[in-house]
Amino acid sequence: MIKKLIFGLLLIIIIQNVFAIGITPGRTTINFEPNLQKQGYFSIINSENKEMSVVFMVRGNFSEYLVLNEVYSEFLSSDKTKSFTYTVNLPNEISSPGRHEIEIVALETPKDIKEKGSFVGATVAVITKVDIYVPYPEKYVEAEINIIESEGKEIFLIPVTNRGELDIGNLRAIVDVYDGLGNKLASLESNTETLKSLERKELVLEFNTQVQPGTYNAKVSVFYDNEIARIEKNFEVGEKLLEILEINVNDFELGSIAQFNTLVENKWSQPLKEVYLNIIIFNENGKVMADFKSPTYDIDALSKIEMVAFWNTVGVKEGQYDGKISLIYGEKETDKEVEVKITENSIEVIGLTGQVIIKKGGTFNLNNILLILVVFLVIVNIVWLIIFMKRKKSKS
Repeated sequence: MIKKLIFGLLLIIIIQNVFAIGITPGRTTINFEPNLQKQGYFSIINSENKEMSVVFMVRGNFSEYLVLNEVYSEFLSSDKTKSFTYTVNLPNEISSPGRHEIEIVALETPKDIKEKGSFVGATVAVITKVDIYVPYPEKYVEAEINIIESEGKEIFLIPVTNRGELDIGNLRAIVDVYDGLGNKLASLESNTETLKSLERKELVLEFNTQVQPGTYNAKVSVFYDNEIARIEKNFEVGEKLLEILEINVNDFELGSIAQFNTLVENKWSQPLKEVYLNIIIFNENGKVMADFKSPTYDIDALSKIEMVAFWNTVGVKEGQYDGKISLIYGEKETDKEVEVKITENSIEVIGLTGQVIIKKGGTFNLNNILLILVVFLVIVNIVWLIIFMKRKKSKS
């Protein structure tokens, strides 16, 4: 009995620590400026608390503009996270407009690889991306659509970013809603806005969901002066498939790695595979300040699971920011537009389910309680065995 309990305890401890090397943030966005010099940060997370070496490299068409301040680092088992810096040196001019992606690759290698020079075996690589946006010479927008359900309505949130060098004087959107058979059910039009160069705004429309549960399609036409951008997205009416119940971050301190423990419920009658969490936070200028993801998870039907994502808050200032939390599974996506209030030792996510407080205190979660109970049972059984053996010895 005791051997089985000890084995079970060890198994729980091992399972809790089986995570791959991590990196945060997932993506950093920089708008092109002539001769811009900008320093960036990323962190490596040693989730397995092991000794290892990590080699860094840069790849991509614009890799020549990014310089790593370190290309190699060794981790002790006590090193939970380490932060690293890089410098972006942009030229006076870049002829090709649009998004240009640079990848920083962190490759896990055996300990002391620097002295050994080579190795044979499996490795793990993680990537953080740096996007350089070069403005288009005239007017050009990037748009997406996020759809959320609220009080019997579908809210269409259409973030639009002006990636051109010229301002836009007339910006509006029309959303045409179709059912699964291709029948047009409604046509919605937003207010008219202006949009300065590199500015980001959200157009908001509402669709009254007095329709049967099912899958619907939203076709969006974004009109900007004499140009049109088109996007579309499917959405579900009726039963919510995935829902974020709560978010907890323990021992939070601004400037450190924040671990987001997110409890997610699958309300669908079938399992969902390769589900991941994506959290995006925008600064006061509407630029992406943070973009980080969790690993993928398989969620059983009608069950709950805790999903974990990490955010490096180095360089983040106190304030209130717009954000988006997405649960992504297959071609479907559940989005929540939120506000994130950040202070020195706390974060509040407003708009998730009313208000979710990401706490600074060290609290016990369910796994901690179960682990304590198992340890307690092991101790009780050991004490019982000692008493039993003493009694047996005294009788003999």
